[in-house]
Amino acid sequence: MAAQQSSKSSMWDKTKSASSNWFQKVGGPVNKLSNKLGAEAFWPASLENESDKAARILRSFCIDGFQAEQGGKHGNEKKHKSLDKIPPEIIRNCKGLAIFTVMRVGLHWSGAGGSGIIVAKMPDGQWSPPSGILIHTLGFGLVAGADIYDCVCVINNENGMDGFTRVRATVGGEISAAVGPLGGGSTVDSEVFKRQSAVWTYTKSKGLYLGVQIDGTIIVERTSENERFYGIEKVRNKEILAGRVRPPQGGVLVTLWETLQACEGHSYDLSKLPPAGAAPGDHELEQPRMDSQKEYDAFSQDEHMDRKQYS
Repeated sequence: MAAQQSSKSSMWDKTKSASSNWFQKVGGPVNKLSNKLGAEAFWPASLENESDKAARILRSFCIDGFQAEQGGKHGNEKKHKSLDKIPPEIIRNCKGLAIFTVMRVGLHWSGAGGSGIIVAKMPDGQWSPPSGILIHTLGFGLVAGADIYDCVCVINNENGMDGFTRVRATVGGEISAAVGPLGGGSTVDSEVFKRQSAVWTYTKSKGLYLGVQIDGTIIVERTSENERFYGIEKVRNKEILAGRVRPPQGGVLVTLWETLQACEGHSYDLSKLPPAGAAPGDHELEQPRMDSQKEYDAFSQDEHMDRKQYS
């Protein structure tokens, strides 16, 4: 029995070491590249930073609003832009949220990567602590150049939550998703009541609503970072999202939780919210220089091989 336990411990140590090496290998080149392109380091190493980033994304979607195109469906009707938001009713009635940023770069190799968090609504109406996630896509049809966008996935039911709490799941596969509704009043109430999709997605870039599906996006549980943040070996996202894990002390999640309160339409302390206009996807990116593209191409190949090794 002791030998078996020692073997399991040794295997666990190897797995943690491999995962740690993978994050070091991935995080450095991507953040270096994002800095070259004029973006913030959108693949932070800590769940503390991810939670703050998620709060900024939520503020931009739910409080400050974004530009969305309207009209243009009938005859010569011209399209126009209006300020829109994710309605508070949507957030109040959901089971959980996945919030993340993705950066796409592609001239010779096309793909996307990013990171974020998931939070769940507990039975008492309070929000759970966050669980870290990684985002990955392989899109060989992406347009040459670079793009960065923010995404909020509104999880409407238990089927949607089950998909997001897998170690690895794909939007459009294990996770059924559709573009979420905008606006307010009776239209939103009707959409919320019908619950036509397990997950609604909202995407925007540079302040403009994209309204596109994200099928093919792979969501991966950040087991190693969750362990580090909560100080519990082998902690799983289901435990975290059920509220069975206590977050670290020191108020590291105050900004996130206050922003979630505000997004639901409840009273909030403005001083505890993140600053306006600071979401990662709202940054303007310059066209990548050739040395940046070569660096990303090399990173992409390494990342693809490492994922195969550690999956």
